[in-house]
Amino acid sequence: MSVQRKQIIINEIAFWKKNKLLPEHYCDFLTALYAQGEGVEEEGKEKSSQAILAKEKKNKTILYVTLGIITAILIASLVLITTVAFIPIIASGITVCAFLYIAIKLAKNKSVMTPLLFVFSALLLLGLSFKVWDVYFIEYPSILISLIIGNCLLWLFSGLLLRLIYFSISGIVGTILILIYLFRFYL
Repeated sequence: MSVQRKQIIINEIAFWKKNKLLPEHYCDFLTALYAQGEGVEEEGKEKSSQAILAKEKKNKTILYVTLGIITAILIASLVLITTVAFIPIIASGITVCAFLYIAIKLAKNKSVMTPLLFVFSALLLLGLSFKVWDVYFIEYPSILISLIIGNCLLWLFSGLLLRLIYFSISGIVGTILILIYLFRFYL
């Protein structure tokens, strides 16, 4: 085994020991095993811990920057939807598709961004539905109600399919509220 690989394994064991992922005596045994009886310097352990912490900090920074960019895109898309007619509809549709594609790719890694992208996509799709109704079907309120029910049912089925409780609850509550409105309005 190469020296570099041994050092990576020893660094990982030091991380486990520091964060109490394994009992201390197991970590000491594994360290001695991979160091092949040679003493492992405390300085090397400290540097490895610092390197791991720096990597974690870098990953968190990337996550926060990505979240900020996605939030800015969502806000910009929602503002465009409410102000301009045709171009934002296409741009928002592309953004929804991009968010969903990224969310599906990140779902494999169980990323924190996955649920946020699903929620952003749902909100953007709802805003897109309102804009389509406002631009093309404003004389027909029944189409608006149909679009809202369609969004709620999409949330419900997405929640059931992807096992996302917040989508299921949103879909059920939204559908019930629309049905209450319809019964109250038409009865």
